[in-house]
Amino acid sequence: MEHMRSWYRRRDETLGSWLALRTELWLYGLRDPELLPVLADRERRSRAALAQALEQGFAARSVAPPAPVEFLALVLHSLGDGLSIQRVLSPEDSCIDAVADAVELLMRSWSALARNPAPAGEASRPSPGRPTTEGRTPSTEKPEKNP
Repeated sequence: MEHMRSWYRRRDETLGSWLALRTELWLYGLRDPELLPVLADRERRSRAALAQALEQGFAARSVAPPAPVEFLALVLHSLGDGLSIQRVLSPEDSCIDAVADAVELLMRSWSALARNPAPAGEASRPSPGRPTTEGRTPSTEKPEKNP
């Protein structure tokens, strides 16, 4: 978490320029479909690094992730993008540590959802609403109510 916090704080110094460049790349990719696979690969690598960090975080807590780490990484990656946009648009309403704080909150929440240690093969289960390899869509289970 401290490494991530430090990275976001350093990036905040040039966040407007970084976000402008990233947005220009997306727009260019939309106009030039040959660039899209290159951009998609870069995004995949970022999400893979997040997924690896999530796996390590869940393992350190001895809990199973509540969904596949690849899906959770996508959530975190998207959240980071959105919070970065908000930081540029309205810095007075956005803390420099917003992304790291959100990730920390989600990790605590996701870890609390896990009641038992991760069973073998747990990380590979499909996420709710996404078709499985058999073409079925897993149901979304409602959380148990505590007495």
